[in-house]
Amino acid sequence: MEFAVNVPTSVGGSSDAEYAMLPMADSISWPEQRAFGVEMERLGFDGLAVPDHLMTGNGATMECLTTVTALAGATEGVYLYPKTINNPLRHPPFLAKTAATVDVVSDGRLKLGMGAGWKADEAVAYGYDWPSAPDRLREMEETIEVTERLWTEDEVSYEGEYVSVDGAVCKPHPVQEPRPPIMVGGGGEEFTLRIAAKHADCWNYWGSVDLIEHKLDVLADHCATYDTDYDAIQKSWFARCAIRETESAVEDLLERVPRFREENLGEDEHHLVGTPEAIVADLERYADLGVEEVVVEFVDFPGTDGAELFAEAVLPAFA
Repeated sequence: MEFAVNVPTSVGGSSDAEYAMLPMADSISWPEQRAFGVEMERLGFDGLAVPDHLMTGNGATMECLTTVTALAGATEGVYLYPKTINNPLRHPPFLAKTAATVDVVSDGRLKLGMGAGWKADEAVAYGYDWPSAPDRLREMEETIEVTERLWTEDEVSYEGEYVSVDGAVCKPHPVQEPRPPIMVGGGGEEFTLRIAAKHADCWNYWGSVDLIEHKLDVLADHCATYDTDYDAIQKSWFARCAIRETESAVEDLLERVPRFREENLGEDEHHLVGTPEAIVADLERYADLGVEEVVVEFVDFPGTDGAELFAEAVLPAFA
């Protein structure tokens, strides 16, 4: 099992700590992001994931692909994971060009996460149109199709309903052969999982074991429809993590982040909360479903106590 760690691009302030995901930092700081990412690599995590938003948390939000590129220069071996690109905010062929360059400057460490976006307010605030979900998803599918071609062909012409290029050249191509992996994120059963079945190297979602099991069944059905290899798609799960060595220390942490108490979670929501032993047992349930990658966001960011304990006591169980 692979483990990637979210490097947050915004944080929640102490004034709204009851609802904040990351209440232990008052503002986002590139030096803290950089130090955190470097430390995650040193601890033995496989990848660094970076969210793609413009306006989140308590104000300041770092841009995703700029942050990913900077982390490429600060690290050596971890894969770099824009997770998940908000497709309506990027001109699709230019996204392919940017991502190809990230793979080149990182010496082949890009893993491109693709999504159709969900946060309308930031897009509208920045002057973007915000089409319906089906339109955004269809555009995302065309973006993936043209990206795959731009990454592997010398010259590309493509005429879709949403995306078109005419004699476009995307060189240098990515370093990875045949191309960097593409993750499709989301749980929509009619559109997103269909797109994942057709195009994805990896599929990522959040939620309870029962929810993930159901979504995987739907993904398998779509793969059967399109005659694609379900087993070839890496299954990935996202969760936030509140880990401490003892149950009493976990309780102390939950006093700071009550959002993650069981009684405050949504019906299908699940996160990694507890001692290392409890979290290993929890992860084993997802591994039994076929989950091969876990993306974690440690709630004590920018501190590293949670990540250090996870690396010491959880990672070895899945090595």
